[in-house]
Amino acid sequence: MYRSTLAVLFGLLSASLTSGFAQTDSRKPLLIVTTDIGQDPDDLQSMVRLLHYADEFEFLALIANADNNEPSEANRLQDTLLDQCIAAYAEIEDNLRLHSESYPTAEYLQSIVKKGTNQNGVNVPMTRYVGVGRDTEGSNRILRTVAKATRPVAIAVWGGAGDLAQVLWKVKNKFEEAQVAMFVEKLRVYFIGQQDSSVEWILKNFPDLWAIVSDHPEGDKWQSTYRGMFLGGDMSITSKEWLKKHVIGINPLSSMYPDEAHTGGVRYNPHMAMKECDSPSWLYFLNNGLNVPEYPNFGGWGGRFEEIKPMLYSDARDLNYVAALDSLMPSAIATVHRWREDIQNDFAARVTWGSRPYEEANHHPQIIISSHVSDNIERVECRAGNDVTFDASASIDPDEDDLSFEWLFYQEASTFPFCENLITTVHPEGRIDISLPQTARGKTIHLILRVEDDGDIPLASYQRLILEVM
Repeated sequence: MYRSTLAVLFGLLSASLTSGFAQTDSRKPLLIVTTDIGQDPDDLQSMVRLLHYADEFEFLALIANADNNEPSEANRLQDTLLDQCIAAYAEIEDNLRLHSESYPTAEYLQSIVKKGTNQNGVNVPMTRYVGVGRDTEGSNRILRTVAKATRPVAIAVWGGAGDLAQVLWKVKNKFEEAQVAMFVEKLRVYFIGQQDSSVEWILKNFPDLWAIVSDHPEGDKWQSTYRGMFLGGDMSITSKEWLKKHVIGINPLSSMYPDEAHTGGVRYNPHMAMKECDSPSWLYFLNNGLNVPEYPNFGGWGGRFEEIKPMLYSDARDLNYVAALDSLMPSAIATVHRWREDIQNDFAARVTWGSRPYEEANHHPQIIISSHVSDNIERVECRAGNDVTFDASASIDPDEDDLSFEWLFYQEASTFPFCENLITTVHPEGRIDISLPQTARGKTIHLILRVEDDGDIPLASYQRLILEVM
């Protein structure tokens, strides 16, 4: 039976592989989550948020694991917390479908909850949880679903990577070299830090693995990209008051959101409420018009990253205004918190989807852009010395709310270094004229259109336009 199963997996690896994360690809991202839920309240916070976005992903597995990193946090598998979240999701499932027919059934979500390892940790030798006899429900599920997939699979590693390491160990020891390469090629892994000893082994033994390791390059964990979920920027919208107004008590699932989380004290989290350090790992893959997951250096809701070696990405920094210094300073957390207001409003609106009919909730504007330069408004070839115009005035709102338009140059994602000096004319109805200087020849300019409605909870939609100047 064991050999038979491997033979089937070998066959599945021969399936065609096509990009699933291209900017123009409207298919839902395939997603696997491994979480040490229950060891720190912030995993439960992230799971509550994620399930409100369940229509945006094709979930392959929800894997509960645990680690031995903190004496105060028992390494007990708490997949029952996932069960409870899904039971609460079931109570609002029908209401969610009034707003999006793409929400999966609670029955399906329950079927993909799996137990992972609870033996891993930063100071635990990998041989204790990876190798012969170390398979888990979670690792078996990863192996089967990735082998079967015909497009990339995003794996959001919230806690330890032990289950993924077990899969890769087995693939390396049981598959032929070409099959190992095909398997690894399918993976898009976002590690929240390095929370066990297997991460280093994974990165060393699979150099062709596409991986983001969100870890501050100078070792200050409080400045790592994922901390931007709660740290820096406007932190008032991470407070208990905000959560109790917009999340807790609104529907059965959102009411499971803990109103406090473990952090380093008020120095790092003045409100001691929202933390959600794991959420960037899946927000990164969300199809929201801003994110382009195949290009970590472009930036988006899950942060922005730079390539430190082929296929391996770590925290990049965006300029962030620091009032105390009255100066712009580079910051990794700013790559997330610059979007926090939209992220929070988006969550708050989706929470209402679980409790209100369609007519009483807010929904995202639909962006429609035209340009005289190109029909392809995502990558626009244009000429230095010429003007280019984009017109979004045809954009509509499903709730017939009024719309406002904001055009932003994403300097850090652009290769043209003087975006702020570009001569532009912005029209209030959603049109922009840009004069491209000769110095922009051979450069790229990232232009972000942000369209916001005036609903009770304002919602923003995005469109990224990449100007390739010839």
